[in-house]
Amino acid sequence: MKKWIFVLWFSIAIFSFFLAQNNYLLFHSIIEISAIVVASMVVLIAFISYKENNFLIRLGVLYSFILVTDFLHTMAYKGMSVFHGWTANQPTQLWILGRGIEVFGMALALIYLNKKSFNWIYSGIFSFAIILGIFSIFTGAFPDCFIEGQGLTSFKVGMEYIFIGLIALVLFIINRIDSKDFLPYKKYYFLALTLTAFSELSFTLYSDVYGISNMLGHVLRLASYAVILQGFVIRSLVKPMNTMYNNLNKTLNEMEKILIKTIDIKDPFTAGHEKRVAVLAGKIADEMNLSASRKKDIKHASSLHAIGKIFIPSDILLKPKRLTDEEYGLVKEYVKHSYDLVKDIPFEGPVQRIILQQHERLDGSGYPEGLNGDKIMLEARILGVACVVEAMLFDRPHRRAFKKADVFKEIREKSGTLYDKKVVEACIKVFEEGFSFNANE
Repeated sequence: MKKWIFVLWFSIAIFSFFLAQNNYLLFHSIIEISAIVVASMVVLIAFISYKENNFLIRLGVLYSFILVTDFLHTMAYKGMSVFHGWTANQPTQLWILGRGIEVFGMALALIYLNKKSFNWIYSGIFSFAIILGIFSIFTGAFPDCFIEGQGLTSFKVGMEYIFIGLIALVLFIINRIDSKDFLPYKKYYFLALTLTAFSELSFTLYSDVYGISNMLGHVLRLASYAVILQGFVIRSLVKPMNTMYNNLNKTLNEMEKILIKTIDIKDPFTAGHEKRVAVLAGKIADEMNLSASRKKDIKHASSLHAIGKIFIPSDILLKPKRLTDEEYGLVKEYVKHSYDLVKDIPFEGPVQRIILQQHERLDGSGYPEGLNGDKIMLEARILGVACVVEAMLFDRPHRRAFKKADVFKEIREKSGTLYDKKVVEACIKVFEEGFSFNANE
């Protein structure tokens, strides 16, 4: 268990103890209202997403009934004075009704988990149970559970032990279930029901509805619902967001692949350039211990840094002679074109700025904005070095590839002037440790 969780629950327990000592009715109301709010969330989420999961259908039905009994139990509690003539007996009866529905409901939901045809029967069983139970409590037909001056009745205590036994059965069932409908919630419900069992055990020991064991039972109940909140409610809200996020990432990755293929078709002589630059830039980022998010930005920027070349005439890109100044000026425009193509893509990090700054140099001699020094992002400096090294190590239409030693000499000589010293050293170290473009093809 994480330390902060232990500290949190220890603090809640201490706070609950002092609150219960000073105003038990307020303490009880806070606990029950919290449980009702969580149950309401469970019902809402279950009915919104019921088509995706058979277990959710029953969970929504079950907790909608529990909501009713818990609300009535809270309103009827000793001191609330909502129901005229009622004693501590009726809210205790409502408690037994609610817990019975909860425990039996969970058991049946799991026993017949894969039988969708059972859903209507399930709803019918507990609709009848709650109507009959509430009717019997209001008419006085329900067995007594608490007698003023004496405490809990044998019926109430016996039912609590039956519930604990049923919970043990449900835990056994949960441990054996491998259904995809239930697996995401398995460990959370196992813990929640375990806490509920200890809660029910506490509720067999009190003789005063404002007593310590009653208080402890309610704190354990709160803990149980906190687990449900974390494991079901929050998870159910976060999962769609993660799915959307993963789908967006998948779309971006597929789009990158399409754009890279388009560039390779446009300029077949440098096919694979973007992929190789991305691999080398990633290795440099690893060597410099950049964070995962910055590495991700570098990967995206490296993969897309040259897509603006599709706007450059093919006769210039494939010209077998050195370019004229005018032609080179046209080629340099690809950086702005690349930026314009990706500027509206919703990347998490500053991918567009990295692409725009890829040819900026420390002394301000780069393009397109003539930035210098720290005005150039580190990610762009890494991309710049990776791009230069890859370009020099491979043939181009107007020249043959340089030797590795000559490439290292070139970037070292211009280290601190054009290129970042730390990036250059990291790049050379990557090669010295065995990096090879051929091994990463």
